[in-house]
This record gives sequence, structure tokens and C-alpha cells, in this order.
Amino acid sequence: MPQDSKALQQKWTARITHARAHWATFHKRVRHNRSTVAGFNWNADPTGKDFYSLRANLIHGTISAVLPNVYARNPEISIAPAHAGADIKLFCNTLEKVTNRALEQAQLKNRAKSTVRAALTCSFGILKVMYQRDLSEDGYIQSRINDVQENLLAIHDLQKDLHDEDQAHHHDAKRVELEELIKSLQEQSEVQSAQGLVIDRVLTENLLIDPSVCEFWDYTDADWICQVIPMKRGQAEALYKKNLASAKIYQPSQGEPSHKKAKRLASMQLDARSGSVVDDQQIAVLEIWDRSTQRVYTMVEGATEWLREPYSPARAGERWYPFFLLPYQVVDGQFIGPSLVDLTERLQDEHNEARDRFNQHRDLCIPGWVASADINEKTIKKHSDSRFGEITIVDTEGKPLNQVIIPRGHPKIDPIVYDTSAVRYDWEQVTGLQDAARSTVVRPKTATEANILQRALSGRVFEFKDQIEDWLQEIAQYSAQVLLQELTKEQVERYMGAPITRMQIIDGKEQVITEKTYDWPSLTKDRIFDMVDLRIRAGTTGAPDGIEEKDGWIKLLPMITSLSIQMQNLQAKGMDYEHIRNLLRETLLRYDDRIDSNLFIPNIKKQVEGYKDVSSEIFVDQMRGMSSDKPKTHQHLKEEMVDDAGSEKL
Repeated sequence: MPQDSKALQQKWTARITHARAHWATFHKRVRHNRSTVAGFNWNADPTGKDFYSLRANLIHGTISAVLPNVYARNPEISIAPAHAGADIKLFCNTLEKVTNRALEQAQLKNRAKSTVRAALTCSFGILKVMYQRDLSEDGYIQSRINDVQENLLAIHDLQKDLHDEDQAHHHDAKRVELEELIKSLQEQSEVQSAQGLVIDRVLTENLLIDPSVCEFWDYTDADWICQVIPMKRGQAEALYKKNLASAKIYQPSQGEPSHKKAKRLASMQLDARSGSVVDDQQIAVLEIWDRSTQRVYTMVEGATEWLREPYSPARAGERWYPFFLLPYQVVDGQFIGPSLVDLTERLQDEHNEARDRFNQHRDLCIPGWVASADINEKTIKKHSDSRFGEITIVDTEGKPLNQVIIPRGHPKIDPIVYDTSAVRYDWEQVTGLQDAARSTVVRPKTATEANILQRALSGRVFEFKDQIEDWLQEIAQYSAQVLLQELTKEQVERYMGAPITRMQIIDGKEQVITEKTYDWPSLTKDRIFDMVDLRIRAGTTGAPDGIEEKDGWIKLLPMITSLSIQMQNLQAKGMDYEHIRNLLRETLLRYDDRIDSNLFIPNIKKQVEGYKDVSSEIFVDQMRGMSSDKPKTHQHLKEEMVDDAGSEKL
């Protein structure tokens, strides 16, 4: 390795070490919050009650109630020309459909819901947006689209293992696995090389941000961001074609069962010791995105060389980083804000403690009897063995019965001592969620009650929901910019369909007319970023308020119908209808800005062209003798197309 490259790697090693120490406390808290939400006690007997010690997991219940209200479906993306005079409506429609389709295929909904849950649990969640092309040239992509490239990588890895004498006892199993992989390639069960947009979930503690960043929204201006990628040593050696025997071992944290340690990378932490590792052990691959030099560096902790040569992303979006961070709450002057778990953990402990003590007190109230020491055992047995409704004769030896056998007393329960209403009030004030949000009311009695509950919930979670929509808009903008640079016209045609061709008579001659179904220009990156304005339609990610929307639409429908008929009549008479069109547009905008008013405006010109096409086709059929009906002259056809008012449509 050149001396300059080695010095640069040492510089980055020192930066990463400092960043780990800076974020260590926060990452420890992240792991604690996850454990709190899960509620499992991995040190207890799995068959005992202590294995899940929480009487009521209120935090998990609140997260489950909030999630479908802030993100229940993929957002509706709207794309419009950035300049009023630009006539690129078809291009905007093409980009809108392509972007929506690409995000859907990249499983945006599943990834985004997981990120929202991470924000509620860990303070913020992370998504990484990449475009998959070539395995050897792409940045690290965890959720790669399946293709032959991964099979070839696995074959190379198995061939290497078969030449390794240290793994001689595994050679038979690996040889059979290699044969199966080769058969799979021969059968061509997967595509040769898949391309497309890919969205990865990055765990909160697996992203190291330049410690000099003070406020959260400044992360896009950070000098560098590093993604920590836990990876098996054998997989890393096959991917990067390097010997990583000197890499440091990446150990899972303590407190979970062994099978969970292998599956959950969330609880990984770097072991300080170094030394040789086996192929199945984890190592830490570092992918460093340096904004100051516009380069990406890939290294592994413990090794002395780059895993791949530093490179610059060929077709990135307008922003440099492919990482998109979603916070739950933002605090002024602080990078880390409190999560839902941080805000409610003590309240949950207080609630469960009150409920546990109440149950302990109730357990003391076991029915029983207290007998005098002078009474004989035969009398006591007769009393204890008596059945319901039976008359029991007891020898009290001349003493009153209430002095011989009396009911056992128990400590009186004071409900005020164990009342949890104060905890519920604090919970509502801290989280901004009423009982309606936590599903206390299972089924509203009336439509008005349902509307009130929904409005209360919508108002409380509006801020977080607004942050989610802004975050999704950034993802959609970045994705559209990448797709504009990556997709060819042939690929776009698979999304939009081939151009439509039809026959039409023009000046008495039959001609082939081709109607474009998409528009995909080849432009420079600067022009691409400035051409269109991409927006997320507000309110399209949450659960729909069906009752209110249906009621509003029923009231609005007669007005839309009336205005549309008025415009159609004015168009047919050749009169100006722009004032009614503006009225319809403003009405729909005030009702719901997601509705496109152009969908409700009749197009008389298109109808006239349709009449012309029909008359021309019949005329051609008559000339060719292909029509079985009685021939009609062109004048007859025109007369049939005159409306009731006598105005000619042609």
C-alpha cells in the first residue's frame, strides 16, 4: 500500500475510534430502549412468569397504536413542472408513475414502517437509498435484488474454501453445496443481472455521524458519515477479494440467547481483541461517505488496507448522502432528542408497580377462619368440611359462637392508594395521545363520536406525521433524481407501456398516427434537478378517515356535477368558460388539494375528434365494400351528429 494511502487510512481509523467513544452512551441507551419495548428477561427461565415480567407493556401498546395512524400506506407522489411555462405534462406524468412504481418495488412501506418504529423507540431511524447495478461497483446494499451475481459470488467463496486445508472437515458439504449452485445457474432460475432502486434499513447504532454536528437537521451538512456493516468474514472476503484474517471480531452484546445473537445485528459491539477469526464470525466493515472530498472509503477494522479503492458515486442525487434520518422529536441545540420510550419508561414502571402492589395486597385477602384454642379438632373439622347450604352443629362448650369461630380479617384495600389515573394523565401530557389513541374506546357508539376521536388523535400526532411526510418527500425526490439518470427509454417503456398506434384519415388519406405514452428526456444533472417539483400530497400516509371523507364527498358531488355540465354547455357553444373552471379548481383545492380538477373538466375537442375518427373509419369501410350496413353518405353522418339544439358538433 502506498504511504499516503496508509496515512489516510490511519486518519480515518482515528476518526472512527473517536466517533465510537462519542456515541457510545447513546448507543447503549438505544439497546436498552429496545429491550424495554420487547419486555423479555433473557436471564430468567423461559417457562416462568419472570421471563416476561411486565404486567402491562404500555409502551409497546402505544407504539402499536401510533404507527398505523402516522404511516398506514405509501404516500401519493405528485410531480408538476417547476416553471409555469414549461409544457412537460407528459414527462411529469411519466416520472410520477415510474417513481411510485420503483418505490413500491423497493418495499418502501415495510422499510418506512420499520424506520418509524425505530424513531419511536431509539430517537431516530435511518433508511439508505441506492441503485443496484453491478455487485463489484455498487456501494454496500443489504437488500439486493436477487440475480446471478450473488450466486457467482457464493461459488467463488465455496471454491476458495475447498482449497483451504484448515476446513478439510467441511469439504464434502461445501462440494455438494457448490454443485447445487452450479445446477441453479445452469437452470437459469434467476435473472442474469438485476437493476433497480433498493431501500435498506440501517440500525440506529450502525451509523456514525461526524461528532462536530450539533443539531439534528444539520446531519446532511456533516463532513462525513460512516455506516458500520456487520458481515461474516467469509462473505466479506468473497465480496472484496481480500484476506481478512487480521480483522477484529465483532461480538454481540450480552443478555440475549445465543440464537438471537446470531440473528440480530442490532446488539453488536466491537470486541477490542484482535486475531484470526473463523468464516462464520462477524467482522465490522466500514463504509465511509466523505462529503468534503466527495469520495467513499471502504475498510474493515483491524485490517491494514482498503477493501476496495476509494470511489465517487457515478449517479447520485442532488444531496450527497444516501442516508435519510427520521427523528421522533427534535430538541434545540441537541442532536439527540427523547424517544417515546425515554418519555414514558418511568410512567410505565410506576403504573406496573401500583398494579403489582395492588395484586399483592389482594392476595393477602384470602378467606379463612380463626378458632379458639379451647375448641376440639372434631368440631373444627366438622365446620371446615361443611358443604354449601348445610346446617353444621358445633359444640361451643357453652360459649357464644362468635367467640369460638370467626371469619379471618384482612387488611382493608384503599382504591385511592392504587389509583393509576394520575399516571394516565401524565402519559397523555407527555406523549400527546389521548385514550382514543391507545384504543381505550374499542368501538364508537355514533359517527359523531368516531369523528371526535379521530380529530383528537390527528391533532395530537400531526407534528410527527408532518415530519414523516417531509422525510418521505426527500426520499422520493432523491429517488426520482437517481432514476432519471439511471433508467433508459427501454426500461421506462416497461413501466409505461409501448406507444399506441392507430389509423386515421387526414385529407382523404389513411395515415398511421403514433401516440406517445411516456416522455423520458436525456438531460444533464443540473437540468434534471431544476425541471420538476416533486411533492408528497399532505395526509396521504395516515389511515384514511372514511366517515368524514364520505360525508364531505356526498356534499361536494352535486356541485362538481353542476359546474362540469355548465362548462360542457359553454364549450359546445364556443363561449368562454374559464371563470367556471377557476371556480371548480378553487373549490376542489379547498376541499382536498390531492384532487386534480382537470379530471372533472369535459374536453369537447377530444369528443369532436372522436366523431371524426368514427365517421372516417365508416367512410373508408364503405369505399372498400367492407360494411354490411346500408351505405351512408358523409352528409348523412354529419346530420346524425347534430345535437338537439341544432348546433353541429363537427
